[in-house]
Amino acid sequence: MRKLLKGLWIVQERKFKNVLNKTYKKHRFNPYNPLSYITILIFLLVGIIMFGFVGVWREIESGNPFKWK
Repeated sequence: MRKLLKGLWIVQERKFKNVLNKTYKKHRFNPYNPLSYITILIFLLVGIIMFGFVGVWREIESGNPFKWK
């Protein structure tokens, strides 16, 4: 699933280096791709069906999906 999302440019992946020269990856939704907004709506609908309204806020990581995490 992750390869499909990266292939459609919905999820962006970037490598960073920290002070100790260790590399790590950060991910975000592409804010310039309209498919990413549709994907977020689909994820929310599936989450509501699976967990209910209260469970969505417990199970899904809240925050800005367009920032590097």
